[in-house]
Amino acid sequence: MTDVVTAEVPEKEVHEAELTVGPRAIDAYARLSYTMWFALGEFVDNSTQSRLNYGNLIDEVLRVEGQPLTVSIVHDRPNKTLTISDNSIGMSKMDLIAALRIAQPTPDSKGRSKYGMGMKTAACWIGAYWVVTTCELGSGEEWTATVDVDAIANRGAKVPLTMRNVSRDEHYTKISISKLRRVIQTRSEQTIKDYLGSMYMFDLRPSESGQVEMKLTYNGEEVLPPQESDWDTDPSGIVMKRDLSTFTVDGKTINGWIGVLRKGGRKYGGFSMFQNGRQIQGYPTAWKPSVIFGGVDDEGANNLITQRVTGVLLLDGFGVSHTKDKVLFEGEEEEALEKFLVEQTKDYVEYAKSRRSSGRGVAKWSRDQVRDLVKDMQSEFTSAEMKDALASATLPPPEIIMANNQQQLLNLTAEDEVGRLNILPELQVNISVKETSQYEPHVVFVPGSQAGVLHVIINGLHPYYQTLEAKDAIAECVQQYIFDAVAEFKTSKLIARVNPDSVRNLKNGLLRARAEQLANADAEVRAQATAGLFGGQTET
Repeated sequence: MTDVVTAEVPEKEVHEAELTVGPRAIDAYARLSYTMWFALGEFVDNSTQSRLNYGNLIDEVLRVEGQPLTVSIVHDRPNKTLTISDNSIGMSKMDLIAALRIAQPTPDSKGRSKYGMGMKTAACWIGAYWVVTTCELGSGEEWTATVDVDAIANRGAKVPLTMRNVSRDEHYTKISISKLRRVIQTRSEQTIKDYLGSMYMFDLRPSESGQVEMKLTYNGEEVLPPQESDWDTDPSGIVMKRDLSTFTVDGKTINGWIGVLRKGGRKYGGFSMFQNGRQIQGYPTAWKPSVIFGGVDDEGANNLITQRVTGVLLLDGFGVSHTKDKVLFEGEEEEALEKFLVEQTKDYVEYAKSRRSSGRGVAKWSRDQVRDLVKDMQSEFTSAEMKDALASATLPPPEIIMANNQQQLLNLTAEDEVGRLNILPELQVNISVKETSQYEPHVVFVPGSQAGVLHVIINGLHPYYQTLEAKDAIAECVQQYIFDAVAEFKTSKLIARVNPDSVRNLKNGLLRARAEQLANADAEVRAQATAGLFGGQTET
């Protein structure tokens, strides 16, 4: 019998490396794509989630104290600091140490604060130096942690903790941020309040018993939720708002409601998406899938559907972006949701495209709308300033105006020109924005040195433009200038001189053509989106 010798097989070596994040990562948080309201929202999330985690305990304490959960945001402009404070349950020493660990969720990290990142990333984005001061209810100890981002990121510094004794009845957390990386302009503060009011509207609105879950203030002024929407009604008087059927995709449940606004606006349309009762995406940049709202970008087309169809989607369980400002759909989740919403909104979409009329066809503008608009303009057009301007109006001689216009043309640089429109074989319109002077005309139309070239020169320093904040208003203003310029040019070619009535008549045709073009383009986009979503099947 022959012995069989089996060679030993050496064990497979296992090599491992640990993936670690260095301290310089916290300095990189300054480059995150936050907006100020979503960064501030991280602190509000922590305050409200803390209350939810210990609801029975802290609610009873607040009831005895006679105050709601209060979150205060104070921007000290002269000292360049931003402070966020609350009267929630507070943190112990061990809670504070745990809260300073990045991406290491604690047992309290759930709901709105489940990632264990928000406070650190938002504070580092806002400023390079921040201090957390907190006292847990019943502890009698106030703990303070000081975070010097530059020292930690570049010199290996630690976070020092200090303690002082306080009353056992105290309970709070305060975060003071300095060495601000972001400047909050005065004109931006109302926008911040509007966004925060929308983000936390479910917390800020009173319950049926009249109680509010949270009071939020900015520089001492209470942040209010959006006003209840003014819903349209159908011809029988039924309010155009209803709950959505419950929808489930990949085990995740979606609820919410949809409605049609009586008086809408592009920033009010679309679906606001909420998770854990906190808005992820919504006013004024709500989710507008093109299969419903048309358009070629996230804003949707500028049509009655985009302006009037709105709704709220409660999507708990879905992933969200690092900055909590976008829902991150996986696989076919978004496509499935779009198909569901197309069916749910079909009748509302058709209704939103029209307005009730007296039977002589559909009218986009009603007499009441125009009457309200004219009433709103009454004070503007009969103001002392307007009367003064008309009473003292004088016109320089035409040759002086023409000479001034030609000088503006000569002063243009290549950087001033923003675009060219080749409208007809014999007409090219060049549009420029020149910061001329606040005293120069708001816009001038100047024939170029070459035949068939017309320059539209917009004076960027004119005070009127400072009153235009909405993107739509600015776009409409520029479009009207181009319509006027083209109408004047074409009129002069047809009747050899510019007559105001003729210009308005020709411009009327241009405006009609524009409306038709927008309607056709929107219909095509929606048809293509529908075909893509439903596999080539479109409605006829």
